[in-house]
Amino acid sequence: MKHTKNLVIREASSDDVNGIIEVLKTIYLQDEAWARKALEKLLATENYVILVAVLDRKIVGFIDYYILPSVWEKWNEATINYLFIHKDYQDRGIGSKLLKHVIKQTDKMGIIELHVGTEKENKRAIRLYKKHGFLKEHLLLEREKEQK
Repeated sequence: MKHTKNLVIREASSDDVNGIIEVLKTIYLQDEAWARKALEKLLATENYVILVAVLDRKIVGFIDYYILPSVWEKWNEATINYLFIHKDYQDRGIGSKLLKHVIKQTDKMGIIELHVGTEKENKRAIRLYKKHGFLKEHLLLEREKEQK
């Protein structure tokens, strides 16, 4: 495993959008202009957090989550939406470190339920999440409107 002892995890700001875009380019990015606008909008959204993993002054990964009040229970819930690691920096434990950071932050906030979703074919992500205690499974269905 290549070195990550100098890895810094911190909350993202609008200055980090380019670095986040560079990570996405190595994995999957359909429309850079759209992603840029979406990130800027999300970073300005209350109860939405992006954490970046920085190694040698370069963003090498990110994770995000949002917090919403539950209508079922008397507490807030958090949901991780994205976890991406730059293709050249995978298999170094960076995803685990980002995930642990979110778990620690949400625990400190008193979040009772922390959710994460992934494609059911994404065995690598599923192993990572289960390794960190995400065991209760729910079915998340998606409807995609046909584009014209």
